[in-house]
Amino acid sequence: MKETNFARTLTRFLSEYLPGQRNLSTNTIKSYRDMFKQLLLFFNEKLDTTPGNLTFSKLGMNTIYAFLDWLEETRKVSVSTRNQRLAAIHSFYRYAQMENPELLLEAQRILNIPFKRRAIKPMDYLMPEALKAVLKQPNKETKKGRRDLTLIALLYDTGARVQELIDLRVRNFRVDSPSVITLTGKGNKQRHVPIMSKTHLLLQNYMHEHNLNVNGEQDHPLFFNSRHHKFTRLGVTYILKKYFISAKEKNNNIVFPSKIYPHMLRTSKAMHLLDANVNLIYIRDFLGHVNITTTERYARASSERKRKALEAAYMEITEEVPKWNEDKDLLNWLQEFCK
Repeated sequence: MKETNFARTLTRFLSEYLPGQRNLSTNTIKSYRDMFKQLLLFFNEKLDTTPGNLTFSKLGMNTIYAFLDWLEETRKVSVSTRNQRLAAIHSFYRYAQMENPELLLEAQRILNIPFKRRAIKPMDYLMPEALKAVLKQPNKETKKGRRDLTLIALLYDTGARVQELIDLRVRNFRVDSPSVITLTGKGNKQRHVPIMSKTHLLLQNYMHEHNLNVNGEQDHPLFFNSRHHKFTRLGVTYILKKYFISAKEKNNNIVFPSKIYPHMLRTSKAMHLLDANVNLIYIRDFLGHVNITTTERYARASSERKRKALEAAYMEITEEVPKWNEDKDLLNWLQEFCK
């Protein structure tokens, strides 16, 4: 079979450009790969074009629009996921137009496809009392319970993304004071995050219990399953959800969100830092955000901070609020106005 221009460009994009020039992480490249798997599936199912016969001449602005609609209508993806897929397509066509100048006009049309606006949902996070209730659930009398407590405490204390947590190796933990964890985030960027004394003690005891503090284990996953493989996202979510449900059942007087997921602990840490009046710049560096604009989302979402700011700025206009329903002239005017 003859090599197509699309196949050649896509192969170089995934295997050379993204890891070599963009220096993207393996997980990000996998996300791009999955998007193109869906694109090939769309052409195969809807346009009767097999992957081996797909060329740039069959790709265009209209087919990209059709693909995005198919994602939402058939695959039932969210608007956020749709926009992520479009961002990957944009990145591919910025590369493709350099490799294939004859595609310049169509590439510009595709690059002009706008992202779809989405409703901004309220940010979910755990209030301090809800977080404490969750942390009380693991059974500290068992080895697995102590492991789970250490995992949840570290996930919150470091504000780590779930992928950053499961990628941790023994060598990423500095035992000596000052104790820090080295997290590897998006774009393979590393940051050193200090951990509090109680979390440090939990982690130190956990490593000693699992014989992870010997020299030969430096590259061993910090958290692992029964087969000594590092945890998956689903594994961490399962652990967190189990204790969250237990905490809700035992604490009817505490307000909990409707559901929980690992990223909520990162959000909770950011919100708690804000409520403690920590500078937004420090929070940005702590979370590993590239742009302060990303961190500002947490400030906009902090209802407690908004309430305190409004209370501080409130000025008493009068000692007694007038009762408008006793003003007969006003009532008569309203009745006439509404006729």
